[in-house]
Amino acid sequence: MRKMFLDAKEKALRLLDEAKSLGEFDEKALAVVETLNSNPHFFTTSSCSGRVVVVEIPKVGLKREACFLGRWHDSVGVDDVKEALDKAKNGFIWFIAQPPIFHVVVDDIEYAERLVKAGLSSGFKNSAIRSIGKKVVVELSSTERFDVPLGKDHVVFCNDDYLVLLCGIANDLLKRGWGKLVSLEKVVFKMSKNSVGRG
Repeated sequence: MRKMFLDAKEKALRLLDEAKSLGEFDEKALAVVETLNSNPHFFTTSSCSGRVVVVEIPKVGLKREACFLGRWHDSVGVDDVKEALDKAKNGFIWFIAQPPIFHVVVDDIEYAERLVKAGLSSGFKNSAIRSIGKKVVVELSSTERFDVPLGKDHVVFCNDDYLVLLCGIANDLLKRGWGKLVSLEKVVFKMSKNSVGRG
């Protein structure tokens, strides 16, 4: 079991290095990811420091079939959103702000529970153990999220003033999420320090 974990971690770290070398990694999430991966009991499989997206969904509930019209890991402006909206064709158009989120494979339940507690204490209030099957997976997720419908079939049902309001709220939520990343990194670093010699 331990060998499977170590092999999977080695592969995940290799993919992470490739993403970084290609400039495809979310830099704001890097400190937390590296701190998590430095712990002998953890490795990350996906991460995001928070983002804003404009998506087009063919029908309500079919999120897996969503088409991204625009996505930003940094502050977003009205012109950015309008440019994304111009790409809309068919379906419901949504403006979504999403919180920081990390998926972490853990080598046992005890450490998974500790990691969830670390997430909760850092403001990641939606943290939980998501899988205990072949591998134990913890999701560390914050709460800075909102989903707003903007239109349908290329028709936008709001004016620029409303888009300004949405962008302002979304940018505030991103900043709140980034602040929590600092707290999470500190708590996980403390865990990693205490784990030395126990792995």
